Amino acid sequence: MLQDQSLLDEAEQRWEAVVALRPDLETTVEIQRRLVGRGLSLAEAVGDNMPATARIQPGEIVIKLRAGTPVFIGTPIDVVGETLKPFVLGFCDDLAAGDADGPASRLRHRLEDGEIDIGSLIAASLGRQQEAIRTKAQHVGISPDLLWLVAELAAGPIAYRLQRELPEDDHETQALVAGWSHGYCPACGSWPAFAERVGTHRSLRCSFCALAWEPPTHGCIYCEETGEAFVTATPDTDSTARLEMCQQCGGYLKSLAVPAPTPFVLLPVADLESSTLDLGAVGRGYGRPAMREFSTTGSVPCPPIIET
Repeated sequence: MLQDQSLLDEAEQRWEAVVALRPDLETTVEIQRRLVGRGLSLAEAVGDNMPATARIQPGEIVIKLRAGTPVFIGTPIDVVGETLKPFVLGFCDDLAAGDADGPASRLRHRLEDGEIDIGSLIAASLGRQQEAIRTKAQHVGISPDLLWLVAELAAGPIAYRLQRELPEDDHETQALVAGWSHGYCPACGSWPAFAERVGTHRSLRCSFCALAWEPPTHGCIYCEETGEAFVTATPDTDSTARLEMCQQCGGYLKSLAVPAPTPFVLLPVADLESSTLDLGAVGRGYGRPAMREFSTTGSVPCPPIIET
């Protein structure tokens, strides 16, 4: 718990610095403060009692990675929803603070009444089944983006734990992850939140499960462009932050120099404090593409979340 407090203390210092530079982000920081605190509590609970099990064998992991398919895509994941319910409802409360009759409060009522099965919701999030989650949201009359966000907040610490449990004693699995050449995460398939530069090493950090990987070539993570259309710019001459922009596909990625890899719980803080880079990229006409879609075999049924 001392480590948890140390992380919260560091987050607080960084939030204060963000607000000092960008007073317009004060409300955003306040919301993130609540979400990060609850996420840390959830991560601690997950560490004590893992509420999810991925039904996959090491040999299956190797087959998937060889085919360029992330490990958890299409993998059956059993989730104990009742264990997670207090946290899921808590995230709704965090987002609804100051707006008791708003969308987040209405979502909370749907979850509390059992109109959305929390176990299936988290399993769908872990499998990155965005369409299933959005379809369910439309069926019950709530915001698809909000349901996706709440599911992701609750599933994130579980995804982090699952990727940390990839077999370390299986040399082939570790070699395939180490040699992963794609821009999407080898564990969950999400795009990275940003690239981290620690010394001469450049790693991509997954925006969902926080896995770090180092593509062997430096180019656009979205379309793999490595020619003149892929450019790296430093917005400020005194800044160690950079923007990687691709004129071929119009995508961009933030690249941050850090003394050490960012702890999982602080990834959203680092993302927020570098949001000026996002504004600069968007102002130049660049954007972040939607989450990559993967085809799965019919042997893995879509979670009952989409049933009406």
